[in-house]
Amino acid sequence: MTYLLKRKNHFYYNRNVPSIYRDLDPRGNIRIALNSTCRRIALRKAIALDDEVEAYWQSLLTEGQTHDVVRFGKIVHIARQIGFTYKPIQEVAALPLQELIGRILALQDSTPKQVEAVLGGKEQSDLKLDQTLERYWNLTKDRILDKSPNQIRKWCNPRIKAVENFIAVVGNKRLKDLTRSDTIAFRDWWIERIENENKNPESANKDFIHLKDVLEVVSEHEGIGLDIALLFRKIKLKTSFKQTRLPFITEQIRDILESKKLLNMNEEGRWFLYAAAETGARPTEIVGLLPEDIILGADIPHISIKNRKNRLLKTPHSERVIPLVGYALDAFKAMPNGFPKYRDKPDNMTNAVNKFLRENGLMPSERHSVYSFRHSFQDRILGVNAPDRVQAELMGHKFHRPKYGNGASLELKREWLDKVCVKNCC
Repeated sequence: MTYLLKRKNHFYYNRNVPSIYRDLDPRGNIRIALNSTCRRIALRKAIALDDEVEAYWQSLLTEGQTHDVVRFGKIVHIARQIGFTYKPIQEVAALPLQELIGRILALQDSTPKQVEAVLGGKEQSDLKLDQTLERYWNLTKDRILDKSPNQIRKWCNPRIKAVENFIAVVGNKRLKDLTRSDTIAFRDWWIERIENENKNPESANKDFIHLKDVLEVVSEHEGIGLDIALLFRKIKLKTSFKQTRLPFITEQIRDILESKKLLNMNEEGRWFLYAAAETGARPTEIVGLLPEDIILGADIPHISIKNRKNRLLKTPHSERVIPLVGYALDAFKAMPNGFPKYRDKPDNMTNAVNKFLRENGLMPSERHSVYSFRHSFQDRILGVNAPDRVQAELMGHKFHRPKYGNGASLELKREWLDKVCVKNCC
């Protein structure tokens, strides 16, 4: 990328500071005038300047220093003073003799930094695809600081899958040798799987997204210079439809929760179903509740879904308080300490419950699952014309209008929940 910006016939070098360097260089954006109205000249200057800026960031990382205005100012002038674009030492050695001599003659009385800029200071990285994830984990530690072990696993797995799939198609190539043909081959491999194995195109697109992220982060940090935009241009597959879960209708929920077959289910799984039916909360939110989040002694019994260190919610809007009515109140009276067996294993809970319901003929179709309780809850509160803000605060969704005041009270939320309560006595 050239990071070239044009404003009123003048060109600028314009680049956001990469996330891996922001602790050392807190500037959000760098914009430097290239003092040229000619795109060709400005492009050459921007390329040379970008190499020096990258080298500056690398030096901060290597030396453990933070951004210094004076030091940075000296570095960015090197490209302007010399007028050569940076090339790795192997490429410099392969230049035509006349161009190589020109570079050498330009270095009379030059500093070591200028020599590095013109003749190449180090060899390009020979990092291979199977080594990228180890580097990537180290460079993205900030992304998992507040995730639970289960959340970290679910964050890592799709990236591992994407890289392993890519290697299976193109081989364990060096990153610097990757070409557009490799990503096209990966795309073709996925298309064949979709046609022959009935795979979902969304699975392919997720692989492309995660692979792009891994390669971009590692290439930028290692100074490999992959053209990520070219590699992944128009690679995403079109999806004709997206199969969604079906909601339960109210009678189906009652049939499930009142079935004698549930007596053969493990206790936590059974009460989990009762809680899911009346709260509409996500499975991970329900099993993640701690004893102090279950408030049964209040005038209006309720649960408090909170963000915690090492257990982040799906979105910032997911934090909310939900009154307990009907089956959910029964569930938490029986389980005042929550669901400790599954607290850090929400997938185990949903897998076990889905399996039990299917094996016992309690699931209406293959397109129903435990998550259908949440879809049903959304349909029910929509069906009684609950205000948009009440719906958003019960579901843990973003409210798409300016938000004033404290929001819906527990009393108001309970009034609406009483109208959609599944248990007959509500």
